Amino acid sequence: MTLAVLLLLLVTDALILVHELGHLVAAKWAGMPVTSFSVGFGPPLLRFRIGETHYQLALIPLGGFVRIMGMQGTEEDRREWPNGFAFHRVHRRMIVVIAGVAANAALALAIYTFLGSTGGASTPTPARVSAVFEEDLPAGAEGWSSMPSDVDVVRVGERDVGDWADFAMALLAVEAGRQPLEFADGGSLTVIIPGAEPERLQLLASLLPPLPPVLGTVQPGSPADRAGLKTGDRIVAVEGRPTPTFYEWLGAMPMAPTAPVSLRVLRGGTGIDIRVPQPDPEFEAEGSFGWLGAHLGTEFLDGDLGGALAYSAGEVGRHTRMITESGKLLVTGAVGLREVSGPVEIARMSEQAYRMNWPQFFAFVAFLSLNLAILNFLPIPVLDGGHFLLLVLEGTIRRPLPPAVVRYTNVAGATVVVFFMGFAFLNDILKLLGL
Repeated sequence: MTLAVLLLLLVTDALILVHELGHLVAAKWAGMPVTSFSVGFGPPLLRFRIGETHYQLALIPLGGFVRIMGMQGTEEDRREWPNGFAFHRVHRRMIVVIAGVAANAALALAIYTFLGSTGGASTPTPARVSAVFEEDLPAGAEGWSSMPSDVDVVRVGERDVGDWADFAMALLAVEAGRQPLEFADGGSLTVIIPGAEPERLQLLASLLPPLPPVLGTVQPGSPADRAGLKTGDRIVAVEGRPTPTFYEWLGAMPMAPTAPVSLRVLRGGTGIDIRVPQPDPEFEAEGSFGWLGAHLGTEFLDGDLGGALAYSAGEVGRHTRMITESGKLLVTGAVGLREVSGPVEIARMSEQAYRMNWPQFFAFVAFLSLNLAILNFLPIPVLDGGHFLLLVLEGTIRRPLPPAVVRYTNVAGATVVVFFMGFAFLNDILKLLGL
């Protein structure tokens, strides 16, 4: 729990620091007076001044701020800060307002590019149903038992899909009833989509994606460890039987081996034959692969800079679609508000990603940074997107908005934001209590 809290503080502060740096750099570029830049709140632990700006590291590591003067645009502001925020042209103020969002999006792009260029980029899971747990299908979900296992889904109803994440979002978003599935080979299948959210989630849980049989963490002293298996190894055959997916490998592995098991492993592009010994009677396996003693891992891409940039753009686009689609599902009620997560859940997921491997952790940080960018760009007053919208209105009518309108919209926006933050935190507590 301590590690989770530390990771939460580290990650959120880093993302907020990048966000506020975006505002700071843009404000300095525009020639606006910036008197304070703070990492954290409360009493300063470290403080220094460069020009007119005081920079500080504060005691409470729960965010930060940039103080740009002249925000209200009053006559008093004009006398004291003639180059203040409100006295610049609208397009310059728009750039300053949106710079924080741009900085978080740029950070996500940079992390994904780094992962793609260093072999830390995980391959997207194809939109292919490797197997169907027919006994777990919800009532009325007809047609799904006839799903082919060797071809990708490219369209669900009217929605195009590119990978498993797109496929999952499509199942949650399309209209209930009979819907056509189209496949990459030109074939099609008509299936029934349940209407209620629990049944759709049950349907999704009964469809198995084609996870690659790649090793993650190898448990010390396990048969996998003693055989010399390593993190990143892909098991391509068991006793000569090909295993293209994780589920086919599980089916090929003996449940309780009475003799060593022969595996064909792909490591760094080279095939290796490995004989795995039987587990010792006192050995207790804790891995996803049972007695073998190894967790399910992630398959990573090996790419040059061009491939890394393409991967980065694809990941940002894919996650942006997923985040915005999730928001639409919440607004329309297709997904319940109980699915909203807060800081406790983020802390848990941060620790989980950290314990897996460094690429997974940095990919999670990039995903959070993109989340922060998108959430801040929502057209809700008090958020960057709300301020941007008010500036658009000001530019349209060619005069400042009445102060009362700005004040009341900000109060309304703050109320909405506080409500959802409190609701997300309450959800986290209820999940911890198993409610």
